[in-house]
Amino acid sequence: MEDHGWGGDHVGKLTRLQTAVRILAEGSGTTAERLQKATYPLVGLFPRDFPEHLRGRAQDTLSLRGKYVFHAGDESYFRQVKSSDKLNFVSDLLTLYEACLIDLGRSWPTWDFMYPKDRTTRERKHGRSKRKLD
Repeated sequence: MEDHGWGGDHVGKLTRLQTAVRILAEGSGTTAERLQKATYPLVGLFPRDFPEHLRGRAQDTLSLRGKYVFHAGDESYFRQVKSSDKLNFVSDLLTLYEACLIDLGRSWPTWDFMYPKDRTTRERKHGRSKRKLD
């Protein structure tokens, strides 16, 4: 199976990127809190874990924590992030997520089980899926 440059854990990277996108999209908490939560799943990833043609975006996305996080003992906090850096982070994160999805789809049917399912009648009635929300 061709991995299209994602390495051995394509699905794991998709899950991390998906979690970061979901946290930002839900919009709960302050910007600093959302950035803290959204960037945490990306810890441990390196630009080399992404396809070569996306490594610049990966570098910029993964470096946001290092650039803006202040560490105080066991806690870490985001300092004020420049608007342009926030916009670039979101744009780059979405691009990485989209590319990961596209490349995973290109390897069909290997990852067919990952395809989303429709909501059940009960989930539609209550407006929530069974998936755990952070």
